[in-house]
Amino acid sequence: MAGRANEPAEGEPEPFGNIRLLRNHWSRPIGPRAYYWYLTFATAPGLHALTAECQRPIAFPYYDLIPPSGLHLTLDRIGFEGAITPAQLNAIEAAARHACQKISPFTITVGTLGGTRGAIGLNVLSAQPVRELRDALRAATLSACPAAPVTPHEAAPHVTIAYANTDDVPAADAIAAVGKLNASTVRAAVTVGEAALVLLERRERSYAWQAISRVPLTG
Repeated sequence: MAGRANEPAEGEPEPFGNIRLLRNHWSRPIGPRAYYWYLTFATAPGLHALTAECQRPIAFPYYDLIPPSGLHLTLDRIGFEGAITPAQLNAIEAAARHACQKISPFTITVGTLGGTRGAIGLNVLSAQPVRELRDALRAATLSACPAAPVTPHEAAPHVTIAYANTDDVPAADAIAAVGKLNASTVRAAVTVGEAALVLLERRERSYAWQAISRVPLTG
């Protein structure tokens, strides 16, 4: 996304079953690297297995599938590299650590697929604790850096598993595959014990991120 963020922003969603044509998620210009709050899932074998199960029926050439190492849930944007100083980043992390002393680890249920013209993802069915963590991290970010360009919209918590790489492909096959998967009631339970402060980079047809720090939930 030129001049804003590298993280996906598909706009206001419509029901996936109503979509007629897909849109190339990667068609937007590559923007600057940016810092985000993430949930990451390196140690979530149940989610990895569920993702593999759901990706098999949508392994069409017009989707780029997300590997297990790339699975994440975006909580909030912090700011762009070069616009946030190291001192501000340290202050944001310190404020977040203080806030997360009041939040206990929690378990979320991930399941049912949804999507936009540019992506397919797994929905978080028990979303309230995720929203509360996001709100706490946003407050921590803004307490340390009031001008931080936090995410302006409140997307429903989800884990993206595929991005469309071609414009104007009929969506019917993807919709049918998603419908069959949802009929089988796919689910995975994931324990959340920390939030990750990451530096996100958009590449030609993928996202790459590195964890700058990890903030445990110790409430």
